[in-house]
Amino acid sequence: MDKKNRSGKVTQDTPNVIGNIAIVFMSLLLIVIGSVMLFTDVVKTIYFCYGAGACLLVWGIWLISRYFLHKEFQQTTNYGFSVGTLVVILGGITLIRAQDVADTIPTYLGMVVLVEGVVMLQNTVQLKNLKGNLWIVSLILSLLSVAASIAILLDLGDLITKRQQIFYVILILVGLSALLSLCFAGIRTSRYHKENRREWERNMEESEEWLDVAPAKDTISAVTQEETAADGLPSSDDDPSKEEMTVPEESDAAVEVPEETEQEELIEVSE
Repeated sequence: MDKKNRSGKVTQDTPNVIGNIAIVFMSLLLIVIGSVMLFTDVVKTIYFCYGAGACLLVWGIWLISRYFLHKEFQQTTNYGFSVGTLVVILGGITLIRAQDVADTIPTYLGMVVLVEGVVMLQNTVQLKNLKGNLWIVSLILSLLSVAASIAILLDLGDLITKRQQIFYVILILVGLSALLSLCFAGIRTSRYHKENRREWERNMEESEEWLDVAPAKDTISAVTQEETAADGLPSSDDDPSKEEMTVPEESDAAVEVPEETEQEELIEVSE
């Protein structure tokens, strides 16, 4: 989401760090488990449970510490402490009940695949609204991931019991697809905000140029008048051609007739 700072410039809000880390962690977990179980039989499933539990503990402690170190309690919508506490509890349970978790790990992995598919679907919506060209690729990957999660959770076609190799390949592909979709969304979001920032700067420059036109004209006119006054030439304001034409009034001397002339004319008429 965009917001304006005190100068009026459009800036991007702080990204969801916790969500991005969670998506990356689940994607890497799927890739590691699928790769190891596909290419070797030495590692047991319970070891992944221990590793996942330890990672959850470290991640939860980091979230709780970050909540206090960065003073995230000053933000209303920040739940870093709650998420960190929940992750620590899940990590502890995973370490304590590692064998039970290992026995049902395909179910947990199917739920992780489902979460990854839904997140990729959101990335698709984001790419579509931001006019990203790769939204159709993200859509295909998300739909395939959701379908794969349903097949894993319902064990369709004995995918878990008899076709474990296909199951491990699905885990690897879903993990890679989730990382790829996240990269698509991140790159497109960054470009979108850069384009908005450039457009905002362009509009500000145009508005500043428009506001500077009128003062510049007044300054040029004033300088011109000062130069003409210094040269002794009439300025545009003193141009006699612009003055209104006035009709001179007839003087009283021209209208009045001398009294002597009137008497002479009367004598001549009487004679």
